[in-house]
Amino acid sequence: MKKLILLLGIIISAIGLNAQKYNTIAGVRIADDFGLTFSQRIANKNTIELNHQPGTFAGKQMTSLLVKQHYPLLSKRLNFFMGAGLYTRKSSSGNADIPQVSSSTGLALSFGAEFSIGRLSIATDYLPLVTINKSDSNQRFYTTSGFSLRYILVGRESSTKKFFKNLFKKKS
Repeated sequence: MKKLILLLGIIISAIGLNAQKYNTIAGVRIADDFGLTFSQRIANKNTIELNHQPGTFAGKQMTSLLVKQHYPLLSKRLNFFMGAGLYTRKSSSGNADIPQVSSSTGLALSFGAEFSIGRLSIATDYLPLVTINKSDSNQRFYTTSGFSLRYILVGRESSTKKFFKNLFKKKS
């Protein structure tokens, strides 16, 4: 009997293994500079993410739009992800009299991990950037990594809760 209950518990837990605990999140991303990040779930394990860093402190402005695939580790609160998208980047250098601005656009790849606890999501990521269109620099490959601290604006009900609600639902 104990083995049957254990097996039933494992099956119910496996039903609840989706890749993320949220539908919509927003917060800050700390990388080369401070920035904003916004993510929206578009499918069961897929999200679309917009990152913008205005270049306030380091002088490197970057905006990226990524589509990510999430894979659960142990539960949907802890997952790793990978994805790809587009980015645009502007960096300024030189002095105040003769500023030099270089801009580039290209393909952004994303690899990382995410952990959600309560209404808070903590993530770390690594972004290799492949430049397609460049202005001044000969650099074709650039990498950045970041740390995100985001608030879950719209949560997601767990599949286990849905299962038990439907199981014990009164029939009319």
